[in-house]
Amino acid sequence: MKRYIFSVKSIVMGLLSVALASCNLNIPPLDQFSDPDAINKVSNARSLLSSAYMAYPHPEYEFSLLGNDFVPTSLSIKDVSSLNLYNWSDREISKLAPSLWQGYYNVIAQCDALLERMDNVKTSSTEEQNEKQTITAEAKTLKALCYFQLLKVFAPAYDLNPDAPGVILKTHLGIEDKQRSSIRDCVSTIRGLLSDAVQMDGTSRNNGWLSKTAVLYLQADVALYSGDYETAITSGNAVIAKANDAYFTSEGISNLWAKDSYAGRIFAFNTNSTYYSNIQFSMQEGDYFCVNPKLNVGTSDLRYTSFTYPFVMNGTVRTLLGKYNRCNKLNQTTAYINTMRYAGAYYIVAEAYCRKGETEAARVLINHYWHCIGVSEAPAGITNQALLELILTDKQREFVGEGVNFFDLKRTHLASLPRYSQWGTGASSSISSTDYRWNFPIPVSEYRFNSVEQNAGWPSN
Repeated sequence: MKRYIFSVKSIVMGLLSVALASCNLNIPPLDQFSDPDAINKVSNARSLLSSAYMAYPHPEYEFSLLGNDFVPTSLSIKDVSSLNLYNWSDREISKLAPSLWQGYYNVIAQCDALLERMDNVKTSSTEEQNEKQTITAEAKTLKALCYFQLLKVFAPAYDLNPDAPGVILKTHLGIEDKQRSSIRDCVSTIRGLLSDAVQMDGTSRNNGWLSKTAVLYLQADVALYSGDYETAITSGNAVIAKANDAYFTSEGISNLWAKDSYAGRIFAFNTNSTYYSNIQFSMQEGDYFCVNPKLNVGTSDLRYTSFTYPFVMNGTVRTLLGKYNRCNKLNQTTAYINTMRYAGAYYIVAEAYCRKGETEAARVLINHYWHCIGVSEAPAGITNQALLELILTDKQREFVGEGVNFFDLKRTHLASLPRYSQWGTGASSSISSTDYRWNFPIPVSEYRFNSVEQNAGWPSN
C-alpha cells in the first residue's frame, strides 16, 4: 500500500476478485469501474455498494481468541497459529494487522468511489430518487463503520487520551499523503458521517443493507466508546423502541443463526462462503477451543440451545460454541454474519445509564431483557458497580464468539486478561490492561513510506 494509494485500478482488481467469488451478486463488468462515468443509474450504484459490503473483513473469530471468550482444548496444539494468537504472540498479531488495515481501507476506498460518482446518477422516478438517497446514506454508514473498527483496533481507548493518534482519515479517492488524525477527530468524522446518514427515510427489509436503525445503533455504540453517555442512551433507546419481545423468545433467538432474513436482526453481512469453520478440528473429535467455563449459560436461559454446543471431548462433556459453529456441525447454511442486533442496544444503554450513575434506570432496562430470556434479574437496591459488572459479564455471554469482548476489555481496561491453560482449569499467564499489544501495529508500508507514527511498543524499522 505504498504511499497510501487507493487508485481506481486497485479497486477494480479487488472488485474483480469479489465478482469471481460471488457470482450471485449483481456486480457490474470490470470496465464500469475504470470509467468514471459508468455509475450513472441506481442499479449500477447499488452493485458497486454491494461489492463494498462483500469486501468488509470478518476477524470475529480472531478477536474472540484475543478476548476472553474461549479457552484451549486438548486439540489447540494442533493449530499452533491460533494458539499463539490466543497467547498474544507479537508475530501473530503482526500478521493479522496488515490484512485488517488494508481490508477496512479498501472498503472505505470503494465507498469514496461511489460517493464521488453519486452526482452523476440519474433518476426517473420518486422511487429511484429515494433509492439514490438510501445508497448514499448506506455508503456513509459503511465508511463510518470501517473507521470505527480501525479506531478500535489500532488506537488506544478513548478515555486514556482522546488526542492520541487515531487512524488516517481519507477525504477523497486517490493519493493522500496524510498523518494519523487524533482519536477525537476520528470520532468527530464518524459522527458526521452518521449524522448525514441518519436522515435517510425508511428501513430496509433486507438484513444485508444498513438501515436507519443500524445508523442509530452505530451512533449509540460510538457514543459509548467515546464516553458520550447521553447520546448513547438517546440513540440506543431509539433502537430499543423498534424492538419486539418476540425477538427474545427461544425461537426468536434461534432465528438469528438461520439462513433467512429476519426482523430480529438490525444488520448482518451477507455471506455465501463457509464462516467460522476455523474453530473446528473435526466433526468427530471436536474444536481447537471451547467456551470459557466462566461464561456458563444455564439451561433455563433461552440462549442455551443456539449459543452452546455440548460435545464430549476427552471423556467429558465440554461446552463448545454454538451459533455459527453449531450450524456448521449440523450442516446448516450460514447466510448472515450478525453485526447489530437488538440485544446489543440493551447492553449499550444499560451500561451508559450506569456510567451516568442512573442505577435504577439501568436495572429496569436490563431486567426487561433478562426477564424475556430467562436470566435472573438484578435485585432492587443493587449497587451501581455490582450492576455494571453484571451487565458487562452478561454482555460477554450474549456476544461470545462474535469478537465483541476484546473491544469491551480494551475500552474499559479494568483488569489484566488471563490466558487460560487447557479447559480453563487455571491461568497460565495474563495480559496487562496497559500492554502495548492492545493497539495493533501500523503496517510497515504506512510508517515506512508515509512517515505515519507507529504505535508504542512495536518496531518502526
